[in-house]
Amino acid sequence: MIILRYQISIVIGLLLSLIAGCSDEQTSPVAQNQISVTPPVNTQQPVQQAFDPCALISHTNMEEIVGTSVTTPSASVDRLGNVMYLNCSSDDIHINIESWGDASKAAASYDFSSKHPSIEGLGDKARNTQPLGEVDVLYGSYIISVDLFLGLNRKDELDAAQEIARVVLENLPD
Repeated sequence: MIILRYQISIVIGLLLSLIAGCSDEQTSPVAQNQISVTPPVNTQQPVQQAFDPCALISHTNMEEIVGTSVTTPSASVDRLGNVMYLNCSSDDIHINIESWGDASKAAASYDFSSKHPSIEGLGDKARNTQPLGEVDVLYGSYIISVDLFLGLNRKDELDAAQEIARVVLENLPD
């Protein structure tokens, strides 16, 4: 037991000597060569501000467009990495907005699945996603998806989804 305490004392003494030696202001070739470090440039996109996606189109306006009553939607906002997901959903209508903060990244994500027919005159690019949904729209750094669950025929749901998308696009923040 005495030998173990003696060995511990020696180890502690050596550690203290090393620590003292490190803080000693002796001149050495390494100490004379100063290195200039430039902080890295921040390459992250600015953080997008969350907003209420249900404020982009009123409940009354949705009902006027679809021609029937719909349940009142509720909003949710989630973030995954640099993408913000803003949802305005009810039992009848889902409006999903992906805010990428970077138009080229939004376009790459949008183009990843381009097997659906195009829709002209809506956003930068738009497509008919039926029967999985109704409409996907690329607009700058946003991807907007509008899906209806109203039991209307496909053409009426597509027309209504396009009109809802137009109203949402008009009210998106800059």
